[in-house]
Amino acid sequence: MLAFQQPGSMEFLHSDIGSAKDNSKSPIHNWYKFTAGYSHRFVDEIILLENLKRKKNSQIFDPFAGCGTTLVSSQKVGISAVGNEAQEFMYDVIRAKLNWKLEGSEVKNYLQFIKEEMTEGVADFDKENTPHKLLKTLYTEQTLSKLYLIKKSILSISSLKYKLFFKLALSQTLHKVSIHPIAVPYISRNKTLTHTDEPWEFFESITRQMFTDTIEHFDKKKTSKIFLHDSRIPNKRIEDGECNMCITSPPYLNNLDYGEVSKVHTHFFEITDNWNDITQKVRHKLVTGATTHYSDSEFLIDEFRKSEFYLSNKIIAEELIATSITIKSAAEQKSGKKSFDILTLLYFQDMFDVLNEIRRVVRSRNNAYLILGDSAPYGIYVPTTEILGRISQNIGFSSFNIHKIRTRGTKWKTLKHRHSLELSENVLVLK
Repeated sequence: MLAFQQPGSMEFLHSDIGSAKDNSKSPIHNWYKFTAGYSHRFVDEIILLENLKRKKNSQIFDPFAGCGTTLVSSQKVGISAVGNEAQEFMYDVIRAKLNWKLEGSEVKNYLQFIKEEMTEGVADFDKENTPHKLLKTLYTEQTLSKLYLIKKSILSISSLKYKLFFKLALSQTLHKVSIHPIAVPYISRNKTLTHTDEPWEFFESITRQMFTDTIEHFDKKKTSKIFLHDSRIPNKRIEDGECNMCITSPPYLNNLDYGEVSKVHTHFFEITDNWNDITQKVRHKLVTGATTHYSDSEFLIDEFRKSEFYLSNKIIAEELIATSITIKSAAEQKSGKKSFDILTLLYFQDMFDVLNEIRRVVRSRNNAYLILGDSAPYGIYVPTTEILGRISQNIGFSSFNIHKIRTRGTKWKTLKHRHSLELSENVLVLK
């Protein structure tokens, strides 16, 4: 059953609920600026709407934990939550954001240790061989040497919770002392930042503020946990029907490459070293949301028609195939080089697997809330939210509702090669 709800049915929704703007002013939520985040207020309001505080054994599931918005919000109010995150770097970010039992004396002592190690090592630092070549284009030699020495001393800390805490503080320092802005999806090399050349000042200030944020939450029980896991695959560490709620925001069908977004951090912390690493260690573990996630030559439509997704959703899948043909035609007319036609099919195939995992984890007669955006590759409209709602019914959800948050895509109207279609950002509620 498809139902489009009027805006008044979820009165708390506002135009920025699908963005991370609110999080920038919320302690702990603002420890990491995530490109594709959503508002902590959405989680807070759903917890109130569902009256989770009064329901026994309440637990929220987030299959796309990202930077931990759902998990942090849940823990702040004492609600249990569990999430999957496939990116190793983001997994560590979340683990740091969920550790609030930090001692001031320990933080102070570690800061002193890190500063001494950095100061003593600067003279002997090998500027030519140690830093990654990408990072050499983003930081001065003096700044880069100190950043690497801070990292080295942090990684020598034996306590995991303090190591993760300081790593997260250092990751935010990377944004503060770069030559070009890196806080948005792609490095803005046409802009130059003006700041001090002393990364220690930023690192120390960020660390102290983060510790201050934890003080009021020190006595709160740790109720959230995170797994390094790809939600397209069942996570056997989460039992069937373990949760009575899902709150999440899947990747949008908008060609945002999360490997590209996080490469400064993954290169700096030596998780990745090159494009092949990013593909193997990051992209392949994520829902296919960008054309960089796959090789066009490896996609075969006959194999797609043999997939579990196709066999379980034949009508929808054939509609998507027809849409993909239209997208390919539009691309050829516009001399477009990106294979959005293949991306569209792979995206919904991957999301089918994720929806199956949500259905397995969330108990019957309970709700899943997903923030989603529609798309229009090469000007061909794809009602992503509605399609995923229809797929959910084939999986076993009884019904779905769509609540519009805002109109999106209008800022591109003045660009010659962009489409002029008005898109929507929505909340998809699965029952």
